Amino acid sequence: MDFVMIENQFTNTVEDVSKAVGWTVDRKIVLAIASKYVASGKTFDSVKYKEVLQEMKKQTSWTSPLRTTVGYSIAANLMEQEDTEQAVKNLLTNVSVMKEAKFRSGNFSFIGAQFLTEKETEKRGHAQAARALFDAIRKHHRFLTSYDDIPYAVLLSSPSDDVELRAETMNRYYKELRTYNFNAGNELQWLSQVLTFLSPQYDNKLVPSVTTICDTLKKQDVKIKAMHYPLLGFLAILEVNNAQLQQIVDLYHELKDMKLLKWHREFVLFMAIQIAIYDMAQVQQSLSMTIMSSIELLIQAQQAAMFVAVSAAAVASSSSSS
Repeated sequence: MDFVMIENQFTNTVEDVSKAVGWTVDRKIVLAIASKYVASGKTFDSVKYKEVLQEMKKQTSWTSPLRTTVGYSIAANLMEQEDTEQAVKNLLTNVSVMKEAKFRSGNFSFIGAQFLTEKETEKRGHAQAARALFDAIRKHHRFLTSYDDIPYAVLLSSPSDDVELRAETMNRYYKELRTYNFNAGNELQWLSQVLTFLSPQYDNKLVPSVTTICDTLKKQDVKIKAMHYPLLGFLAILEVNNAQLQQIVDLYHELKDMKLLKWHREFVLFMAIQIAIYDMAQVQQSLSMTIMSSIELLIQAQQAAMFVAVSAAAVASSSSSS
């Protein structure tokens, strides 16, 4: 893995994304979009990106979440589709379907709408299953379960799923992780949800795997915060070996010294893991592109949740100071 090449690509991509979004957009959005492109080895197309932003404005009112911080993140995902107009239409259709399933319209329902099945005949069934899973999760954690769980509920559900079993398994993972001194809260709930990605059935190897990965990273001076908990889940379900974990550690330490990330160190682990997972996907035949794209979406959902929280805190701080 060529660290110098990665750093150069990241620096250039951050510059391109910054020019495309403008100076008013939160720096964290810019870094997250850039890291997505560097990790996948794709080139950021600023012309296409601006087209998507323009199309989103054209098809929505000024009160739409697509006009807020989270819209810039979603636009980067919609760029993957050839027909920009149709891509935005499809997203808005998905939002409407989720509204029918009693999901309140907002930032997280727009994030979750990206993960709804592409099959027209199955959209409603998928949205209803996601709502059923969301409600089942809330039975176990009434005060913890909120709008930020919507993307996970959509991504982890299907009409044929046993939502009660999956929610029960999530709760079991949550409780077990607490015995290993993981902090209670939203992030731990997201980690427990990630661990059901491959199966709603309980797997007694996953929690020990998460704790081993966490301890290994900490011993090598990787700073683990609560916001990084779901990342540990991705690594556990992918069954990363010691060599792959060391690759993440090495990449982490290279990236954290970059000038661009000096004030945004919390993004370093996200980026290191994204790059490593793409690298693994190219080497491992068993790591299907379906799993790869789903994990990428989960990472984006986690980052988007972080953006929304940061934006909300900024608005609250601004309101209180005025």
